[in-house]
Amino acid sequence: MSRTRRALVVGVNNYVRAPLNGCVPDAVEIADRLRTNDDGSPNFAVETRISDHGELPIERPLLRQRIKDFFTNVSGMDLVFYFSGHGRQDDRGAELVTSELDGVPVSELMTLANGSAARTVTIILDCCFSGDVGNTPGLQSMQVAPDFRKEIAVVSSGVTVLAASKSTEVSMESRGHGQFTRLLLDGLDGAATDHLGNITALSLYAHASRAFDAWEQTPVFKANLADAVVLRQGPSWISVEDVRRLPQHFASEADRITLTLEHEGEGRPLSAPGTAEQQELDYLKRLRNVGLATTENDEDFYFATLNGHEVYLTPAGRMLWTLAKRGSV
Repeated sequence: MSRTRRALVVGVNNYVRAPLNGCVPDAVEIADRLRTNDDGSPNFAVETRISDHGELPIERPLLRQRIKDFFTNVSGMDLVFYFSGHGRQDDRGAELVTSELDGVPVSELMTLANGSAARTVTIILDCCFSGDVGNTPGLQSMQVAPDFRKEIAVVSSGVTVLAASKSTEVSMESRGHGQFTRLLLDGLDGAATDHLGNITALSLYAHASRAFDAWEQTPVFKANLADAVVLRQGPSWISVEDVRRLPQHFASEADRITLTLEHEGEGRPLSAPGTAEQQELDYLKRLRNVGLATTENDEDFYFATLNGHEVYLTPAGRMLWTLAKRGSV
């Protein structure tokens, strides 16, 4: 387990009224994804707090204490807090509702996050009205009617918020999960990776938010970041070794490689590595397959070799070439 990465994951189905069904599965699966990376290597040290039907309840004093403990002795750490359950909104703001229908104000959570000594804090909430987290009503002119006020949030450096819905919206369950969390799980399983397999809060938001239309809940993203923390290492599109080789094949990010008949070659057995030119073509094909290299008009490489045409890096390929050139990969 990592000593610098800590996660607290909470899921509550057990309520004295209006019990839920998807929140415990949400929490169990989110905890599973955060605990290890895609390759099985350790990621976050995760504490899971769940309450299913008939189990011991998660009441306000317990949740408040676990949140307080979560933010204790965290200097330099990366933290993730996740909650799935009921949320409610009143004149004091939104609350994370506990089993006895009391609640923990999201303002308390944000006070701890904003004042934390952690390197980064990522807060993920899948509950109704969760987009209220971080909002500070006192910063909005009271002369503006409530329905027309902008939501003005205070988010300290290193803090990120992912919320399932706006502060005025409910969040829905379907097929045994919160709709928002189901998309987050897909993202953590690989749908939100970059070429190297990095999954961040921003990439998760980009993946999840576009799945909802104008009649559905609206996921919310708030952040104050100088460096996006990688929440999970998912499956990469291309090997790190291939990325590091980019400057060996392209002298500059704008360099072009002319394909020749020697690149295609003749009579190579499938099990043989082939000539140096054939191996270079194999490498360029791997780059093309993940959108890092291309030809004019996206010409097939076979015809490009026949016609003596050039292969060059795409914008994504040029960015990774720069990282490889300066040794950042």
